[in-house]
Amino acid sequence: MTGVSGAPYGATDAVTVAICTHRRPQGLLRTLRALWAQQGLTGRVLCVVVVDNDAAASARPVVEAVSPPPPWTLRYAVEPTPGVAAARNRCLAEATTELVAFIDDDEVPASGWLSALLRCRAATAADAVFGCVVPQFEVPPPAWSGDGALFCKPRRPTGSAVGWEAAYTANVLLSRRLIDLGGGAFDERFAASGGEDALLFCRAERNGARLVWCDEAVVHECLPAERLRLAWLLRRAFRGGQNWVRVRVDFQPRAWLPLALRGAAGSLVATLLIVPSLAVSRAAAVRQAFRLAGGLGKITAWWADRAARGAMGRHYVG
Repeated sequence: MTGVSGAPYGATDAVTVAICTHRRPQGLLRTLRALWAQQGLTGRVLCVVVVDNDAAASARPVVEAVSPPPPWTLRYAVEPTPGVAAARNRCLAEATTELVAFIDDDEVPASGWLSALLRCRAATAADAVFGCVVPQFEVPPPAWSGDGALFCKPRRPTGSAVGWEAAYTANVLLSRRLIDLGGGAFDERFAASGGEDALLFCRAERNGARLVWCDEAVVHECLPAERLRLAWLLRRAFRGGQNWVRVRVDFQPRAWLPLALRGAAGSLVATLLIVPSLAVSRAAAVRQAFRLAGGLGKITAWWADRAARGAMGRHYVG
C-alpha cells in the first residue's frame, strides 16, 4: 500500500477521495474497484483515504487486498471515536490536497463521476459541487414507495445553485475554503444522529460559499432490504426533523420554540391527512407519515440537542 501524495493544498490538479467506512467490507470493495475504473483524469494526482470508524480495524483486510493502479495512491487510517462526524474530520486531517471528494462505502461511482465533478468546479469556481445519488435496490422496492420513487433524490440542471438543506456528503467535491467557511470541521455533537454535514454547509453558505449541482456526477447507492422498511424510514425522518431544527438554531438561537410549534402544526396536519391520503395512494399516505415523523422530530429537537451536548461532555471528561 502506498501513502497519499504530499501535494500542497494549493495544487489544483490534485484531489483526494475520502471514504468513511464502518463494517461494510463488500461495499467498500465495490467502491474502491469503481474508483480504479474512473476515466477522464489524465494528469491528475489522485489519492484515496479510507477512514475506518471501527476500533477493531475491520476494513484493513479489504484495503490491504486491493492495489491501486497508477496514478492512484491509497491510505488507510482508523478513527476509533464513534460517529460519522469524527470519521469525516479524520478524512480531512489525513487528506493533503485542496480538493476533497466524499463518497460513501455503500455507493458505486459511474466511470465519469470524479471527472464530471472536477469539470463542473473548474467551470463554476464553486466551493462545493454536488452530484446525484441514484438508488440501486437489492430487492424490489415496496409498492407503497411508488416503485422506488420515494427513495429518489431530486435532480437539477448542472451548474444550478444548491441550498444547504439539499446538500449532503454522499456525493460531493469540497474545497478547503468551504471547510474554513463552515467552521473548519464537522460538528461532533451530531455523531449519533447525522446532520453534521448540513450544519457545515449551512455555515459555509451563510459565510459566502457557493454550492452548485453537477447532474453528470452519478453514484449508485446500494439499498439493502432493511433500509426499505417503513420503520427505518420513519426513524430517519424523525432524526431529520430534529437535525433541521438543530441546524437552524445555530444562526437563530431563539428559534427553538417557534420551530417546535411549527413541527407541532405540521404533525397535526399530517395526522389529519394520513387516512384521506389513502384514497389517493399508499405512497401519498406514507409521505404524510414522513411529515408526521419529521414534525415530531422538530418538537423534540431541543431535548435531542441537550442529550448530544451531554454525551460529548461525558466523552471528553471520561
